Amino acid sequence: MATTRNSPRVDLTTGPVHKHLIRMALPMVIGLMANMSFTFVDLFYIGMLGTDELAAMGFISRMAMIVISASIGLSAGISSVLARAAGNKDDEEIKCLATNTLLFTVILSLTFTVVGLLTIDPLFTAMGAEEKILPLIREYVTIWYLSPIFIMVPMTGGAAMRALGDTGLQGKLMLFSALANAVLDPILIFGLIGFPELGFQGAAIASLITRFISFAAIIYFLTYRFHVLSFEKTTLSNFLPSIKRTLHVGIPATGTNMVIPIVAAIIISIIARYGSDAVAATNVATTIEALSLVLFFALSSVVGPFLGQNIGAGNFDRIEECIKKVAIFCLVWGGLMAVLLGLLANTLAGLFSDDPKITSLTSSYLYVVPASYGLYGIVMSANAMFNSIGKPMPGVVISALRVFFLQLPLVYAASRFYDLETAFMVISVSNMIAGIVGFLWISRTIRNLKPL
Repeated sequence: MATTRNSPRVDLTTGPVHKHLIRMALPMVIGLMANMSFTFVDLFYIGMLGTDELAAMGFISRMAMIVISASIGLSAGISSVLARAAGNKDDEEIKCLATNTLLFTVILSLTFTVVGLLTIDPLFTAMGAEEKILPLIREYVTIWYLSPIFIMVPMTGGAAMRALGDTGLQGKLMLFSALANAVLDPILIFGLIGFPELGFQGAAIASLITRFISFAAIIYFLTYRFHVLSFEKTTLSNFLPSIKRTLHVGIPATGTNMVIPIVAAIIISIIARYGSDAVAATNVATTIEALSLVLFFALSSVVGPFLGQNIGAGNFDRIEECIKKVAIFCLVWGGLMAVLLGLLANTLAGLFSDDPKITSLTSSYLYVVPASYGLYGIVMSANAMFNSIGKPMPGVVISALRVFFLQLPLVYAASRFYDLETAFMVISVSNMIAGIVGFLWISRTIRNLKPL
């Protein structure tokens, strides 16, 4: 690969498979844990403000996931095309794809901001938010809707870094942002060291400030360290062809990721029938869940670049080895997490609320759903693998199967005829079925692509 001097790009087409995956995944584990701590830290301090504020975050987090899911879709697109270009040793193509995808991300993020600000009340009312919670939601999201550009650009920029084989820098940036948020949150929420007490709104402002810093850093490093951003006329003239290639994977991947929070928002509206306590408990449980799944998120973020570069180089034996090792790891780690969360369920629930109903429902979720984490981890990696080889539609089908055709109707039925604990069992079963389908499908796809 003809790279610029001092560029941190890494060739993933040679060397031991497991060493590449571990080297790339470990910084992402740290970075993702730090990034997810945004919500964890926010919930910790917001829980001190009251149950209404905690319930409001339950609705807000579902809406925020729509923006994040769109970012993940674009990230999948840029990671897929960049990794394959890197496997083909094509530097000029890398510049065109990276630059134009980042510009498109800016346009899309500003669209989210405008539409979001114009639809606050109707959106959250449709999601089932009670009248008493709407002012709190409005107070938070009026600030938060300024941040999509500072969320989406760092996520797609980070995907570009991963596609080129480097995860260390992105992990450091994510860690710094999380630490800054953890410091600013209590200062702005409770008015410490001379700052005004901003309450619920303070959490939104803290996140906005730290995400802006991450945005500025990503742009700087992509330009001056990775040397992949170029605003020359020849690069920008390829805007439409570059975006078309990215969106070939990005649109289905966005659909794959957006269907999940959309269905989650519908499920929250179903759970809202049980009251604000049930919404708050589910939000706490899924926040703990996200932190518990961080290794799977990290793994799925690096298997894509690995497969992409090796598809570009035609190394199918390395790809098959990767699939097997990823599946084994997911099952082992998922089993360990299920046991650990079951043992610590009550303790973890109590960190966020001392309301007995909230802690009881949170514990019920953590007793049941983690049993499916191993197979759910396989779903994540399988979807990333499909995106990386330029065949995103199977990922759409698998995710739709999991949440739309299994989870949504069965949770609705459980809530109507049984109880909330039964609904949690349904979520676990849907994860398991999708995991089995995902593994079999990606294995067969790679066998069919492999030259005879």
